[in-house]
Amino acid sequence: MDSFPLLDREWIPTVTLDGQRRLVSLRESLLNAALYRRIDAGHPLQTPALYRLHLAILHRALRGPKDEGQAADWYLQGFPREQLETYLDAHAARFHLFGPQPFMQVAGLDPAHEGENFRSHWARISGEQGSANTTALFNVEARPGGSRSDALTPEEAALRLVEHQTFALGGLIKRFTTAARAAPIATAALFLAEGSTLHQTLCLNLVPYRQAMQDHDLPSWERPQQTVAGIRALYDPERPVAARGYVSRYMWPSRSVLLLPEETPEGLVVRTIGFGAGEPLEGLGEGAGANVDPMVTLRTGEQPFPYKLRRDRLLWRDLTALLPDPAQTVKETKGKAKPFPGRAPETLLHAGGVMRTVAERVRASEATRPPLPSQTEAAPAWAEGTADARAAHPVIPMLAFGQLTDQGKAFAMRQESYTLPEAFIQNPENFRNHIGDALGDATALGDTLRQAVRRLATALLGRGGEREPHKDDVSKLASQIPAELTYWAGLEAPFRTYLLALDSDPAAARQGWHHALSRAGRAAWRTAEEAAGLNAVGLRAVQVAGRPLFAALAQFKTEDA
Repeated sequence: MDSFPLLDREWIPTVTLDGQRRLVSLRESLLNAALYRRIDAGHPLQTPALYRLHLAILHRALRGPKDEGQAADWYLQGFPREQLETYLDAHAARFHLFGPQPFMQVAGLDPAHEGENFRSHWARISGEQGSANTTALFNVEARPGGSRSDALTPEEAALRLVEHQTFALGGLIKRFTTAARAAPIATAALFLAEGSTLHQTLCLNLVPYRQAMQDHDLPSWERPQQTVAGIRALYDPERPVAARGYVSRYMWPSRSVLLLPEETPEGLVVRTIGFGAGEPLEGLGEGAGANVDPMVTLRTGEQPFPYKLRRDRLLWRDLTALLPDPAQTVKETKGKAKPFPGRAPETLLHAGGVMRTVAERVRASEATRPPLPSQTEAAPAWAEGTADARAAHPVIPMLAFGQLTDQGKAFAMRQESYTLPEAFIQNPENFRNHIGDALGDATALGDTLRQAVRRLATALLGRGGEREPHKDDVSKLASQIPAELTYWAGLEAPFRTYLLALDSDPAAARQGWHHALSRAGRAAWRTAEEAAGLNAVGLRAVQVAGRPLFAALAQFKTEDA
């Protein structure tokens, strides 16, 4: 039977430099990453899982980088090819999807031997197609005992496997243990910096890999093959296992899985799997101290916690969470300093450092280096930024991935992208202050709008002061006036414009942002006016309730004058 060697078979979804979608082998995407634009599975969970697989292999193969300087070397000169090839060849036997040592699976977890309760349809390892953590909105036929019997190709099965090991949610399982723990970063938002090629992207996100971490931070393919007996031993009694470093966190075996291939006239397929609890993780999923997952941001607080994508707001409204203010990480309580340590994603901070280092080296060698095609003598003083540290104005496209859950059930998965301007690369602290001020202005105006809408609802229900409405009735009517939704919906695109405008003229960018706030505020209030109606009570209520809002809008004009 075909063992489907993942290093040599085409299953990694990529986009080429000319925009074509192409499946390539894992060996190809690692050794010739500069030939591809990016990894893109078209799935908000599979894409980051594949990036984590690539970063884990590179960390182990290259035993680095030791610092931003070495990452910059690789950015400009490529990875040490011979060293990478040697590593892949040494561990090639552990990268087969099927066989005696299946990749990221538990050998021997065959329901024919261990019991049919260990058998599941492949949808069990899918976030949206019918796992136990999928809401009933999705495919109930794929639940245990359901009638679904379709199959995956080996390529699809490999993608589902890495996705599930990265994002499995916790819950009742009754296989090896009663309730299985979630994958370490199952519900956290993950942040990735993008370059202009896949090679640059990998260099930007390969954070320094300390020597002290390397010796014990072993992925599954460098450890003895996990077996059913090995998993049972971890739960009799439960003995959590520590993640010794970044690679362990990227490749944590959250579930015991064995893909069960079938020979069919159409080729090899995977219809059912052996399935059970994986290795229980010791400690916090995101890690602690010097061993925090590099893709995670920790929000400032007495107990720092990973930032999660939110149901009711897009990431841009929380962008300051990516760069916690050091002044807010310590608070005085009863005369004692108490730490509230937030932490930015190490991937983004490292990417900024690598971009700065590369840019400095390029400038130093500019006299002898042939000019890039985009850098002509006739180029304007400022031009649109590009995601290449060698360009005149480099920027960092940033991707955020995550799944949204409620009480252990996944109801959505999301991928968002923003472009961090050159201002972020040059001075992250100043950039944090700029966006802090901009989002502070937006939030303050949003609060004023909310209060104005509530006053409007009070005036409408009070019929011009004839009676005092109950507060619950006021809240209900105010929630039915979509002014706040209109306001925030009108600001996403202007905020992206504001970010990029910071590179050309921060003062003009702030003025433009204030104009956008004014437009959004006025548009939102018009929806409140329409809700109030054109009768005398409504017109009077609109006039009185809107005064504080228009006073706040006028303040922007005063500041920008």
